[in-house]
Amino acid sequence: MPTTKTVIEQARRAAGISQEQMARWSATQQSSVSEYESRKKSPTLEVVERLLEAADAELAFRPIIDFESRDNPDGGWFLVPDQLWSVPMPDCFAKVQVAGVLFKSARTKVWDLSVEAQRIDYYSWALQCRHADLMVDSVDGVLLLQVWDRLDIPEVIREAWQPVLDAATTSQDRSPRDPAGFSAWITKAIGVEWRPIRKRKPRAPQIPIGRVTRDSPISIFRRSSPWYD
Repeated sequence: MPTTKTVIEQARRAAGISQEQMARWSATQQSSVSEYESRKKSPTLEVVERLLEAADAELAFRPIIDFESRDNPDGGWFLVPDQLWSVPMPDCFAKVQVAGVLFKSARTKVWDLSVEAQRIDYYSWALQCRHADLMVDSVDGVLLLQVWDRLDIPEVIREAWQPVLDAATTSQDRSPRDPAGFSAWITKAIGVEWRPIRKRKPRAPQIPIGRVTRDSPISIFRRSSPWYD
C-alpha cells in the first residue's frame, strides 16, 4: 500500500500549483517543501498552516473511522464502520477508477460519481471490496444515504450497515448547535444578550396519583377525622 500523501502535497495538488510556487508564496524554500512532502523533514504547525494558506486551504479535523470485520455466512467477510463520514467536494463527484484485474478484465473500470446510476454501481461494489481506505476516500455518507435503498449488496451487509445509517440520521441528544457561532457573534455585535438553549436534563418520572374512591384510605380518613367536618 503506497504511503498516503501529506496534507501539504494534497493541498498543493488540489490548488494546481508547483512546489516552487508554494514555497515562494509562503516564504519557504522549495527544497523544504519537497522534504515535507516526502516526509524527510517534519514542519512545525505554524509552517504547515502557512504552506496550506498559500494553497488556499486550511487545517481541519475529521473523526477517525473504525471498521469492524464481519463474517459472511455465505463465505468470506466484509467491513462495517462505526460511523458515516463525508468526502469533500469535488472528490465526492469525481471520476474514480479501479484496476480491471479485480473484475477479471484487462481494462480499467471507471465510474463517474456525478452520475447517480454510476454512483450506485460504484457504492455497491465499494461496500463489498473490503478496503477501508478506499471507502473512506470515495464513499460519501450523505450521498450513500440518498441511494441506500437502491444499492445492489448482499442482505447481510445491508443489515450490518443499517444501524450505522440509522445513527447518522437520528436526532442527537445534545444542545442545539450555533452554526459558525453566528448567533453568539451577531448578538454581541448589536449588544443583545445571547441565551443559547441548553440541553435540558430529563425530568424524573412522575408517580401517577391513583383515583380517589369512597373506599380509598384517604376517603376513610377524611370521614373519620374531625378536621374534615
